[in-house]
Amino acid sequence: MSKLAGAPVASLFPLDLWARLDRAAPLLPARWAPWLAATGLLQDRISQEAGEPASVRLLEERVGFLSAEQQELLQSPTDSCFHRRVELCAAGRAWVYAESLIPDHTLEAHPWLAELGERGLGETLSWRQDIERGPFEVATLPTSHPLAARALERMSGKPDAIWARRAWVAISGARILVQELFLPEPRKR
Repeated sequence: MSKLAGAPVASLFPLDLWARLDRAAPLLPARWAPWLAATGLLQDRISQEAGEPASVRLLEERVGFLSAEQQELLQSPTDSCFHRRVELCAAGRAWVYAESLIPDHTLEAHPWLAELGERGLGETLSWRQDIERGPFEVATLPTSHPLAARALERMSGKPDAIWARRAWVAISGARILVQELFLPEPRKR
């Protein structure tokens, strides 16, 4: 078993690769730790770093399915969901790839979630008073992981792995899973 910073990697990053942020924090690389632990709006952080406003690029919205683990995490009675894929962009590049998994029962209670288009979910939810957030989980995903592969499909010069975080967000008790992957800067030629 390999060790990193004195902690067994296998115990922190099991087969599904996700670990609670509070347990993994000592293992996070300095470059990504502030991004993975950020509690504010990522669009604001990107705007500050890029020196210009960040925007949302809608990649896809479709019907999808939750894994058994996601279904349990979201307390969803069914495995069907609304699957939304976006990129947060500024300064001519994508900074963050994000997927939102919205179970059918959440979508029935909040149908406006299927109509966000190019609006950011985080910014939209920031105005609501009925929001509860679960703990962040982090992972370093190999590029072969399906979530990482989707995040990197539009990039050239792919890294070996990509840092990600996820957390559930509840609107009046109805949960959504938000997964965010932090994209590397394009390599200079």
